[in-house]
Amino acid sequence: MLEIEVNKLKRTVHELTELLTKEEKEKEKEKRPWKRNTVLNYMIKLVHPEIYCQIDNPKLGFPKNRRGIAQQLSPGHFVFIYVTSPEKKIIGLTKVVSNLTFTEGKWPYSVDLEWIIPPKLGLSLRDLGLDMRPRPGDTIFGLTDEKAQEIIGALNSQDDLDDSTLMYLNQKYSESEGVNET
Repeated sequence: MLEIEVNKLKRTVHELTELLTKEEKEKEKEKRPWKRNTVLNYMIKLVHPEIYCQIDNPKLGFPKNRRGIAQQLSPGHFVFIYVTSPEKKIIGLTKVVSNLTFTEGKWPYSVDLEWIIPPKLGLSLRDLGLDMRPRPGDTIFGLTDEKAQEIIGALNSQDDLDDSTLMYLNQKYSESEGVNET
């Protein structure tokens, strides 16, 4: 009989520990300066390196399964451009300047952008103290205004990429498959 009671108490302790751990994880998420797949005033958008092929006419594209996120974007939102592998860096800041448009293809939802901070050498997520790891299916990360200002300061401390570097990156990634968006 005593053994049964001890086992019940052990289960209860285990359940309470799991509950506390879950609550602690939720509190930690609330403290983060970013939110996964969330549209806020400032965001980080994951894009393929082919973005270098359209530096003069930047656009963001979204796949069909990200229509809900794409529909939340509107002119005036600010978007940091994070170039995925092999670069893995935030290279600049853009502003959404058009409403959402629909076309056929792999990236049917898109918005036009304008560079606010033109392309730089860039900063890794680690350089910026962001503890996020983009996963398959992630497309955008909303940021707090405070973190966005910190990133703006860090980007502004770097020189703009010169024309020869942009031309090199354009040539390097124009040979890649696919089109500019993630």
